[in-house]
Amino acid sequence: MGSVANPYTYRIWPPRKAATNSTMQDVLEIDTIDLCFDENGKSFHTSSYEVMVKSRPTKRSRQLVVRRGAPFTVRLVCNRRFDPSVDTMVLVFRVLPFASDRACFGSGTETYVVVQHPDNIAVPTADEEPADDWGAVLVESKDVPKGKVELTLNVRTPSYAPVARWTVQFHTRLDATDAKMAVTIKDHMYVLYNPWCKADAVYMEDEASKEEYVLDDSTFICKPSNKGFRMDSWFTGQYEPDILDCALFILSEVGNVKAASSGNPVLVTRALSGALNSASGYGVLQGNWSGEYSDGTPPTSWSGSVKILQEFYNTGTTVKYGQCWVYSGLATSVCRAIGIPCRVITNFDSAGDHDASLSIDYYVDDTGNTPADISVDSVWNYHVWNETWMKRKDLQNSTLDGWQVIDATPQQLSDGMYKCGPCPVAAIKQGLVHIPYDGEFIYAEVNADVIYWTIGSDQNLPKPIEINTSQIGRDMSTKAIGTNKRVDITDQYKHPENSKEEREVMTLAMQYNCQRFTSAAVSKLLLDHMVSTSNGDEELIKLEIKSDEEMTIGTTFQFELIVTSNTIGRSVEVSGNLVLKDSDYTGRHMETLKKTPIAAKLEPLESKTILVLLEFDEYHKSVTNKTNLKVICTAKVDGSDKTYLKMQNFQLTPPSVEMTLIEHSAAGPIAVQVDLRNPLPVPLTRGRFTVEGSRFTDPFVKKYDLIPVGETIQFIYPINLTVRGKMTVSASFISNELKNVHGALMIQIP
Repeated sequence: MGSVANPYTYRIWPPRKAATNSTMQDVLEIDTIDLCFDENGKSFHTSSYEVMVKSRPTKRSRQLVVRRGAPFTVRLVCNRRFDPSVDTMVLVFRVLPFASDRACFGSGTETYVVVQHPDNIAVPTADEEPADDWGAVLVESKDVPKGKVELTLNVRTPSYAPVARWTVQFHTRLDATDAKMAVTIKDHMYVLYNPWCKADAVYMEDEASKEEYVLDDSTFICKPSNKGFRMDSWFTGQYEPDILDCALFILSEVGNVKAASSGNPVLVTRALSGALNSASGYGVLQGNWSGEYSDGTPPTSWSGSVKILQEFYNTGTTVKYGQCWVYSGLATSVCRAIGIPCRVITNFDSAGDHDASLSIDYYVDDTGNTPADISVDSVWNYHVWNETWMKRKDLQNSTLDGWQVIDATPQQLSDGMYKCGPCPVAAIKQGLVHIPYDGEFIYAEVNADVIYWTIGSDQNLPKPIEINTSQIGRDMSTKAIGTNKRVDITDQYKHPENSKEEREVMTLAMQYNCQRFTSAAVSKLLLDHMVSTSNGDEELIKLEIKSDEEMTIGTTFQFELIVTSNTIGRSVEVSGNLVLKDSDYTGRHMETLKKTPIAAKLEPLESKTILVLLEFDEYHKSVTNKTNLKVICTAKVDGSDKTYLKMQNFQLTPPSVEMTLIEHSAAGPIAVQVDLRNPLPVPLTRGRFTVEGSRFTDPFVKKYDLIPVGETIQFIYPINLTVRGKMTVSASFISNELKNVHGALMIQIP
């Protein structure tokens, strides 16, 4: 704090008061300014931010973090009492912008607030709402030692204030003599969104929801397992050193959101969805689905956002590498850091409709190959995005308020950049794909029809053989409030599959769609024609693919192809191929592991099972970077020209990092023991653990050059006891032979 010269001083002053009989000759001088960190931190739920902590780990002075739309407290120690008849006090707030942005009065990024004495303020009636504007009121004056006086001010920011870093100056004037003085707070303060303020566009009523979606600095991301789902932890770390500054830097310098617009959550979240990836240029994290990560960090090794954001902020260079769940984790961290409620969403069998047809076209030839050059569409085994909570004032329709989809994973150009959203979840369910932003693409992700086409060996034109209206968008999941369990939210996005309401919504979506005729509609007509002109033998057989194994990496996998005859009165002969493909979760990067010819003669209504084994030596070289196996069966019946197709995804099950809380270890009074057993029949080389979750400490990295077959690695992760309350410790492990290994432990520090 110190005296300042303000070039805008002539603007800030109201007219001087009329002369009185006062004999006061000394201007009101401010000796010290107390920003009441503990009091304000409790009121605004901001005590956990590293900048607010007493004895900051970064050894820098404390900085105030408040939320807009509510008053914060400041105490001034002055040379005398404030006399409203002769004293004028003005607070000057100016946004501290990044780079070329500039604060000015006309944009609302600079404002002048005259301190009011309570005797001069009209008290609003019970029916009147307090003014939603900048304001400051003197609420208490009391004598303190050394002949000084302590003045307590309540300073209010409006619910629409820019979310940014602000400088604050205190100016006083003795009106009788026009004498003036000014002081400034040495370090800037932060103003965030306020989900506790009813007038703020991000207001949430439910307290448990705010605790979960704003304050919690960890979350869980739902991913598939062979027998259902698993919940992987993610440390959002919004309170850690530099994360808040990084969030505002990303918004301004990467997302190109000027300070004057930073209070609009629609613009902010849309910009963030593009700024967190680097597909359009400069961005936080580079996406990579190739499987080659030697010049960066594999996406599966991240267990939280902190290291990524700190590296980006401190170096100014794009971090390598990420995939969808990493982008979602980053978006959660940045949104929660600035006060926007945010949660992680996982969509299983998520469609990538890149031709705006509201359908996904899948092609397969007689041998089970899937040419990639015919269609740009894809079906991801799962995809992870975010929802942010806000009122959509721009849409003027309250039914579209609430959760909004944003997606930072670069998939589709929007307004010339790789960004997506925000789009109301309610609009998706209603088929209102024209609602901003990117409704068509998001709707297709959860509700596109999948059309299967066959390509004959004679290279004739593709023919549609099946249309599946219920495959896409299933088991949509998010973390439950207060626990690490999964909650299914599919019904928030769409009506039950193949219900009358769901088909009506699809019809409406096609009417709003940018393409007048979609391939789904055309193919449905072709399929109807094929059925009507067939000889009634279009369903001579049924194919089913199963595996009762856990699909644990390192073991032999066994698949069952069950072929069932639907005929009555005659036998059928079936021939074809069963192809096992290694696939990443996007379904775009596949490698054939094994191809097995099949042949069977079936009596009427008979079923036969064909077993196919996949040994470790047949898959281990390719699956180290992948997550699932795709099994494809194509078959024909002698005497029929119909092609039968069956595809099934099988999720690989990696081992887990085991984590146990221990007390009174050599590392301190509380620590976490981390264990991992090598499950593979080969040694693990160049292994690396990353553990994080202890607030205000760097992620912990432990390396092992060699882990022999069957050996268990064990080490201790110390816990920082300066932190109290709930904490989630996350761990990840990668090696040359094994990736996508995670673990988590939730602990409570009293």
